[in-house]
Amino acid sequence: MILELEAAVEELRAGAVVAYPTETVYGLGADALSAAAVGRLRRLKRRDPESGLSVLVGSPEQLERYVPGLPARAAELAREHWPGPLTLVLPGPDESLAAVATPLGVGFRCSPHPTAAALVAAFGGPLVSTSANFAGKPPCARAAEVERVFGPRLPVAVGGAAGGLAASTVVAVSARGELRTLRPGPVSLPEAG
Repeated sequence: MILELEAAVEELRAGAVVAYPTETVYGLGADALSAAAVGRLRRLKRRDPESGLSVLVGSPEQLERYVPGLPARAAELAREHWPGPLTLVLPGPDESLAAVATPLGVGFRCSPHPTAAALVAAFGGPLVSTSANFAGKPPCARAAEVERVFGPRLPVAVGGAAGGLAASTVVAVSARGELRTLRPGPVSLPEAG
């Protein structure tokens, strides 16, 4: 079901999973602070409960609220590259994000897509962000694909097409600010090995 932004936000606040366009493909989002909502998203996607999920934030400042002792290098990278195609995997996230954490930490990103950015801003908190697909299958690039794959009852935020850009660069930042590239992408960080 296609929803206007305000209705999509209400669905998120009620604990639902919502699909929305991003700069790459369609994503699935849920309240990252709700273990129940994160569980719904994992079941819908048929994703292993131990696998990590990215968290979409609206700004570098919002990131600082969820990572106590944010490494200075991570804050610099967020200010320099966000919104944009960089996911920062950070150690020591706030306990409220335990449902999405892995042993490496939590991956955070800030989308430049206007609908994704408006959704996280209107929601006012972090959203789980993962591609709209079943685990191991190709992601959906259009709202019609999302409805075909997941059925017409999954809320889809109005907002046009996904951007079709390359997947983000994923970089792990240690507590000491050391960088390690986990997935190469459009952002090149020469100091990340």
